[in-house]
Amino acid sequence: MSARNAVLYVGGALVMLAVIGAIYLEIIVQSRSTHEVWMVTQDVAAGARFTADNVRQVSVPDTGDNISYYHGDPVADRKRAGRTLHGGHMLADDDLLGTAMVLVPVSFKAAPPLKNGDVIDVYTQVGTRTIQVGKSLTVESATTIWVPAVDEPSWVTLQANSAPLFAVTSSGIGVPVSSGLGLQDAVSSLAGSVAGGAPGVSLAPPPTPRASPTR
Repeated sequence: MSARNAVLYVGGALVMLAVIGAIYLEIIVQSRSTHEVWMVTQDVAAGARFTADNVRQVSVPDTGDNISYYHGDPVADRKRAGRTLHGGHMLADDDLLGTAMVLVPVSFKAAPPLKNGDVIDVYTQVGTRTIQVGKSLTVESATTIWVPAVDEPSWVTLQANSAPLFAVTSSGIGVPVSSGLGLQDAVSSLAGSVAGGAPGVSLAPPPTPRASPTR
């Protein structure tokens, strides 16, 4: 091997070692990188406020996972749990009630068995139409739910006027947005689903048969 080739070979090897060293250094740095998150230290019921007794800040290794950890201070921010959380859980953004919330009493005309932490959609009936008035609301008890503070007067008005309320447990996934359904709309939609989603299902009443002429 000529001296020139030997120099090139050594130079290439040094470059390769430098690249490998940089890769390993990056791995070491990442493995030692940490960030601060909030950990639940004891079970927190849905709707309960975070305090120094049920959450604390801890350092966790940065694994590179794209998790939306809550970066604020849930205690100082007076945040509440959006669902029941258990000890050891790391707080993410969707674990918290997102806006200023208030607890309102409700009397359901019909609802499945409800318990603390359930998430429900709520409907009422106005005239002949059924309208959704609540979406993905957290249940405190069978007769109290958390609603956005801005909606408090409306919920009180519904209760004061004994509006019929219907609750369903729901994740909200797949529930269509609707401005309200009449009885005929609902029956048509369900009949279409039964028929395999066939459009244009007609539910018009059959024509009245004509009386046979008398002679």
